[in-house]
Amino acid sequence: MRDVVAKWRIASFIAVQLVAVAGCGKFSGLTEGIVKFDDGSPVTSGSIEFRRVTDKKRFASRIAADGSFQPTSLDGTIGLPAGTYEVVVVQIVLTEDLAIEAHTHGHTVPRRYADYYTSDLSVEVFENQVEPIKIVIEPETRHPDNRDS
Repeated sequence: MRDVVAKWRIASFIAVQLVAVAGCGKFSGLTEGIVKFDDGSPVTSGSIEFRRVTDKKRFASRIAADGSFQPTSLDGTIGLPAGTYEVVVVQIVLTEDLAIEAHTHGHTVPRRYADYYTSDLSVEVFENQVEPIKIVIEPETRHPDNRDS
């Protein structure tokens, strides 16, 4: 009988701890996504930031080598609540002292994606959405007057 009571107490303790952890509010909304170039290759470094259109609240993440990210609010809560967001992708590549063969950062994100006014990236996150966010980066478009000589 003592074993049954002891097991019941342990199970109750674990259940209470799980409820307490789940109630901490450290996850909210959609918690993951991926950013790739239009050829399907991942953006291998940099940062991504989301700015909610309604109140300008920001969520940000580092971009992992496989292009994945976890948007996080300034208070540390992981995830994007439902809403419409403007998106920027910032990549700083320091390669001036390296030979071209030594560059390991993959494709470079065009500068226009680093500014909310020029990135033209946006996402809509829906209530109870489970599909990860997918961001596609297109290559820099050349102006017709820019010709290789």
